[in-house]
Amino acid sequence: MLTSVRKATARIPRKLRLPLAGGVALTLAATGLTLALPDGGGHLTANRAQLRRACGGLLPYGELAERVPDAVPGRVDQYGTLLHAGEESRSLLNCTLDWPGHGGVHVEAATLVNHLPYELKTEDLLAPGHEAPGVTGRDSDDEGELWVVAECPEGLTGRARPSTQMYVSVGMDKASVRTRFRIAVEVAAGVAERADCGSASALRTPARVIDTYEEHDADGGPVDSGDYGSVRVEEPGRDIGKCRWMTARSRAGSAPLRGTWTATGDLQRSRLLSVCQAQRWNDDKSAYTDPQPAPPEPVTADATSWAGDLGRSAYRDYERDGEYPGFDDRPDTLTDTDATLALWARSRCAAGPTYHRVSVRPDLDGAVDGAYRLSRAQRAQLSACVHQLMKSYLSAPEGWPKAQHCHDTELLGEVEQWT
Repeated sequence: MLTSVRKATARIPRKLRLPLAGGVALTLAATGLTLALPDGGGHLTANRAQLRRACGGLLPYGELAERVPDAVPGRVDQYGTLLHAGEESRSLLNCTLDWPGHGGVHVEAATLVNHLPYELKTEDLLAPGHEAPGVTGRDSDDEGELWVVAECPEGLTGRARPSTQMYVSVGMDKASVRTRFRIAVEVAAGVAERADCGSASALRTPARVIDTYEEHDADGGPVDSGDYGSVRVEEPGRDIGKCRWMTARSRAGSAPLRGTWTATGDLQRSRLLSVCQAQRWNDDKSAYTDPQPAPPEPVTADATSWAGDLGRSAYRDYERDGEYPGFDDRPDTLTDTDATLALWARSRCAAGPTYHRVSVRPDLDGAVDGAYRLSRAQRAQLSACVHQLMKSYLSAPEGWPKAQHCHDTELLGEVEQWT
């Protein structure tokens, strides 16, 4: 930490102050000398030297050097087992470099022995945000923090047990998403190298970042949210190969979903994480089917996989909300239009034990008085749908489970996600 230090002196009746060029005050006294730099400049060299040392020296200097201010001295607050071996901390590194009034950067690296402090549910992974191809991670808010997960096949020591994965999160004022991704990847690579934990796939600084949901004015002008006819939406993950199995037209039950569907998926190209979602459209694809199919015909479906400790963290997200296999105390009457039936499975895949979850959501918009009562036959029909969806997902030639050589799959059970 760099701070301005003033030498304490005894109170002396007589002092001689000499005005110097640039407004520097030189105070002479019998017991010592104090040299005080004025506020507003002179800190650039020290701040850049501090940047090189801060956070264990893992911050990318080339990416951040031009952001270092001259006006104020920087402040560093840091701890973690990477800095002090044997320290009782849940973090490998938790570091904040701050330039008061001029922004700062915060990085945290921790093993996935601990819970990832960001939601990993399917809807969170599909929310509008930013992804970097080749990097497992997301940024869901331009003003928030970004997280990435990296592999450590040789293991990282945690407080409870070793972990083969770690996460790094980054928050930085007035920085682009690309800059924050680059910081996170370089910190993760530096931690992996110092911990000598190996790397199944080399961490590379991302060349580009993709906005997963962009609005554009059809006429080239600014988006007017009140004129929906002039807005087009770009979904870069639409019709991605690994999710194409969801959109096949049904031929006498040969596809998991009947009707015409469009699918989208994440763009991370990760061996730790994959998510696909499909929505049912009418034949000309101009709108949702109208009239909508009555329950239990699904109108949305999704398929998600999480590998290794990332999978355990995701499963805990659902478990905390009572959305896990075995919790089946659900009513027959559905009142929530987001009511979903999910099926869970577990496999051995390239990156280790992996959780899979597929789900379907029936249309409840036409329910009488906001409620719909499922018959036993309709429950059985929904159950057959999610089982067929899981079978298709695991066997799809272009799908993520095949690409990651998943095998020894065990079905864990269904989850009725409604109250």
